[in-house]
Formats: sequence, structure tokens, C-alpha cells
Amino acid sequence: MSAVMPGRSVRTAILHLAAQREVVILGLLVAELALFALLSPNFASLLNIQTVLRNSTELGILAAGMTIVIIQGGIDISVGSVLGIVAFVAGTALIGGVPAIVVVLIALAVGAVLGLLNGLLVTVGRVPPIITTLGTMSLWRAVIFLLLGGQFLTGIPSLDLTIERGSMLAMPYSFVLVLVVYVVIWYVMRFRVIGRTIYAVGNNEEAARLAGLDVTRAKLFSYVTVGALAGLAGLTYTMRLHSVEITVGLDLALQAIAAVVIGGASITGGRGTVVGTLIGVLFVGFLRNGLVLLGVPSLWEQAALGFFILASASADHIMEVRRAARRLASTAGVA
Repeated sequence: MSAVMPGRSVRTAILHLAAQREVVILGLLVAELALFALLSPNFASLLNIQTVLRNSTELGILAAGMTIVIIQGGIDISVGSVLGIVAFVAGTALIGGVPAIVVVLIALAVGAVLGLLNGLLVTVGRVPPIITTLGTMSLWRAVIFLLLGGQFLTGIPSLDLTIERGSMLAMPYSFVLVLVVYVVIWYVMRFRVIGRTIYAVGNNEEAARLAGLDVTRAKLFSYVTVGALAGLAGLTYTMRLHSVEITVGLDLALQAIAAVVIGGASITGGRGTVVGTLIGVLFVGFLRNGLVLLGVPSLWEQAALGFFILASASADHIMEVRRAARRLASTAGVA
């Protein structure tokens, strides 16, 4: 018996590991990297990898905030427009000579206020999240057009060339910032009461309310956080490109949702991790880069993202049905 049990425990551990969505998407990421490296000779170069990481800065920051909102059972498709508003405000402030630290605070504050507006509409106004953020997305997009007057905002001075273009251990500083954001969100979601409350609300909002949890506070925290992170992403955008155009952030909401869902979060709430989301961000970033290097039209980039969103959501649904069936079988066996 003693000789059999260790083998069983090892097999059980391997099967449990293989069932984790983070492990699955990590395997897909490795397969993606290997495939594109074979198809494009420039894909695996250090310069290209650094470019992908640098270009994934805004997506990574937005996806971190989107993870919290989706786990809570909501969604925010206005984040790209919020990024655009903040990019314009931050760029204008930098052109006007406002000190860098003040610009950073302004960017975070503007993003947080716009996120708070979404949160209030959802909690106090009882407007469904998809309707709320669809409305604010359209509103802020119109505001961006009016602010820019149909033109580009150019001539934005640099905050710090070392931070904007430098790297640490071959990793761009901008992506180091992304990793810092993920560590902070991971800590909050894993060890703080508000993080556990967000998971509870996403699993069963009514049960969380009956248990005495502050559901409204959890929702407001989610939307304020994703808004503040959209503000941070707007700031990094101006730091990288030194200009703001009308289409700024236009597709980032879809990409952020794709990264979160591909990374294993349930679109219905209650499940997800920032580790999975980070892998999802890299998957999306390298997917778009690889398709560009292969000369694939941008239309098919959107199609690929849509395919992986549907595939991930379907896989999540199948796994949930199987979990429910196992729980039912276990309950029947006990009875």
C-alpha cells in the first residue's frame, strides 16, 4: 500500500496542476511563441520581445483593473475612452509645464473620478454595468473628439527619458511598472478583506449581502480601481508616444477583456487571478505582434481575439458544468 500511494498522490497532483487554467494558458503561450519563432525569423529577437513588452504596457495595466471588475461580476468597456481622456489631460499639463509628480497625481485622480462615476451609476443608479460603461464609453469618446478638435495633440515633453526608454535586466521599465501593479493587485485580492469580498460578490451577490458584506463598497472599489489604472495607462501612453490622437485607446477594452478571459477569469464573476491575466496579456501581445510580422491584416487580429474569447468562455462553461456534476454526484453519494 505504501508503495502505491505515493504514485497516486503524484498523479493526483499532476492532474490537479493540469486542471489549472493558468497552467493551460501558459502552455498555449509557450506554443504560440514557438510557432511564431518558427514562422518569422525576427520574432524571437531581443529587440522584438522588448518592443512587445513595451507596447503591452497600457494593455497590461488596464487588464489588471479589468480583472477586479470581472471577478466582482461586472465589466467596464469604457476603459479605453478613460485612457484617452487622461492622455489628453496629462499631455496638456506636461505641455503647460506642470511638474511631473503633479501630472501623475492628476492622471490617477481623473481616472479614479471617471471610474467612480461608473460605480455610482451601477450601485446607486442600478444601471447594468454593460449599459453604464457602453454609455460612458461613447460619451468620453465624443469628449476626446471635442478636446482634440479632430487634430493630434503633439509636442508633449518627456517626463524622464531613462524611465521611458530604459530597461532593467533587458526588461523595459514600463513593463516593470506593469509587474509592480500586478503584485499590488495580487496582494489586495489575496490578503485584504476587500479582495475576498470582491470574490464573494462575484460568486453570489445576494449571499454576500446576507452575510453582512459591504457589496456596494466592493463594487465602488472595483470601478474606482480600474478607473485609476486607466488613468495610469493614459499617462504611460503619453510617456511612450508623446502625442494623442482621436483613436487613442479605441480597441484596448476588447483586448483587456480578452486577456482577462483567456487568462482564466469567469466572465460571470467569482473566479480569476492576476497571474492568469498577466499570462493572458502576454498571449494577446505576442499574438498581435506575430500576426503583424507575418503580414496578416489587422481585421484578422480582431477575429483571432474574438475566437480566443469565445473558446475561453466555452471552456470555462464546460468546466463549470463538470464541477457542478461532480458536486451533485458527491452529494448523491453522501445521501
